[in-house]
Amino acid sequence: MSNISDDSKTNSKKEAIDFRQDRRAWLKTSATAIGASFLTLPAATIAGAQDAPAPAAKEKPAAAAAKSTGRFFTPAQHKLVDELTETIIPKDSHSGGAKDAKVADFIDQHVGESGDNDEKELWREGLRLIDSMSQHYTGKTFLDGSPEDRVAVLAVLADNEQMTDLIEVRFYKELKEMTVLGYYTSSVGIHDELE
Repeated sequence: MSNISDDSKTNSKKEAIDFRQDRRAWLKTSATAIGASFLTLPAATIAGAQDAPAPAAKEKPAAAAAKSTGRFFTPAQHKLVDELTETIIPKDSHSGGAKDAKVADFIDQHVGESGDNDEKELWREGLRLIDSMSQHYTGKTFLDGSPEDRVAVLAVLADNEQMTDLIEVRFYKELKEMTVLGYYTSSVGIHDELE
């Protein structure tokens, strides 16, 4: 069913990663990259951004629209969730994968309809951290990475699931649970997989 468990066992035999130490390195790199991106902006752009209305005022109509439809993810985030879930439950010769089961839509609706702001923040931050990890480990965003790159990124999290104090690990566990729930409550998961 999943590529993660098999590949993570192989990965841990080849090379043990000190995730806490390595995490510091990629977080530092991410923060540096974000800070450096502001250095290339002209001063007028930065000043204009400071004079702009508060983001919360702009986001209220969009947030209200998202809440009314049950949608939570931006199109880019939805695509990332789609690829993450497909990496966890890929299509094979026997059955469709998470994309075929529309698991990303299931998760989007669930998170969008949730009243739990902590859950919403976990998904926002978790998606950001997954992309940051991918850039650190593979030099590419998760979406630009090969299937092997994607499995390798998730394998790092799978190998460190006991570190539940880390947001990205909590996110990965939630992602797996929601992927399995969404898949096995879909017609693809019920009919294809169980036949």
